[in-house]
Amino acid sequence: MNYIYDIILNFQKEYYDFYEWNNNDHIYHMRKIPIIKVNNKQLLDIKNSIIKFKIDTLKFLNVKAEQFKNNDIAKLKYTFIVGNNSAAIAIKLNNAGIVQLKSSLLLDEQEDAIEILRLKKEIKLNYQIIKKRKPNHFKTRFEKENENFIYNELEHIFKHKNFQKLNYLYLECFNKPADSPENAYTKIKEEIKKRNKNFQKLYKIFKMTKQK
Repeated sequence: MNYIYDIILNFQKEYYDFYEWNNNDHIYHMRKIPIIKVNNKQLLDIKNSIIKFKIDTLKFLNVKAEQFKNNDIAKLKYTFIVGNNSAAIAIKLNNAGIVQLKSSLLLDEQEDAIEILRLKKEIKLNYQIIKKRKPNHFKTRFEKENENFIYNELEHIFKHKNFQKLNYLYLECFNKPADSPENAYTKIKEEIKKRNKNFQKLYKIFKMTKQK
């Protein structure tokens, strides 16, 4: 197994390019991490889909990366970098072999990884695609996180039957009372998808009430 040393990673449930990292993200400073070369299709599958590695590949990947942590070295199972001659991505699996976290690499460190990969042979990893994700290149991480925040708050209100607040939100958006809680919930969800002025209005209301 080949390794790359002294590298910074930012593991998230979704893949974000390095320029979308946030200041409050939990950063992993890796002492060393395995690095594997795959073909273009496999790299795209790993980056854009939820996948589960099969048992033979999981056994092969059962090596430990090392992370600098609290003046010590922590060993991480199933944590490695995959890439080809033009790109690389770090991933973290759970014990069942499902990719749970992903990280881009900083620009200079990705270049270092690619230099290593160019000298290596491709390895075929056996896996199954559990769910395909269509990458959205038109929304930034900030926009997606805001959208998820509004959806989650709306779901919470509807699930807990806070129909007074739901009707207030509907009134703010449409300047009239809702016919029913179900109708209010459906129409507000449609407004979130449109990302219009009501989207901004809902975001401000939820942020204000969250702070209280």
